[in-house]
Amino acid sequence: MSQTRIVIRPLRLADAQDIYELMHMPTVLWCTSLLPSTTLERWQKIIAGWLDDERAHVFVAEIDKKVVGSINLTIGEGRERHVGAIAMAVHDAHQGQGVGRLLLLTIIDLADNWLNLPRLELEVYADNESAIHLYQTFDFEIEGRKRCNIFRGGVYIDSYSMGRLHSQAQLQPAAPSES
Repeated sequence: MSQTRIVIRPLRLADAQDIYELMHMPTVLWCTSLLPSTTLERWQKIIAGWLDDERAHVFVAEIDKKVVGSINLTIGEGRERHVGAIAMAVHDAHQGQGVGRLLLLTIIDLADNWLNLPRLELEVYADNESAIHLYQTFDFEIEGRKRCNIFRGGVYIDSYSMGRLHSQAQLQPAAPSES
């Protein structure tokens, strides 16, 4: 029995067609706020924008030279520059095969060991139990519920805000100052 080799690497502009196909997979569309009307040309512009943005770090998972997953981390600005916001998508045919786990390992390593980001955060639909479980295995915690946050399939659904603090972070919440 041969094992599928998953390669994690930085996003390239040449990945636009694969990203377009990935983001139009039925489960990816169902579990994200993406719209099916987003064109290949629009994805090319989005990718070019990511590649030009020093705050954006995007990796893809590749199997047999085909992109089957992506994860991006966007560093906050100003007083949130210690925070990284994450978004991830995995091809329908490759969910549950370790692609998401490898992408998360990669982005967490980048955040913890290269960018010194003590806080990572993401948003996930409340009914996406497999994604919630995966995030929890990486110490993400549900921090809040956004009611009726997404319109999907003709109804409004809730989403969760999840966050993770680096285990080495020496964060001390400041006491409110008295005026």
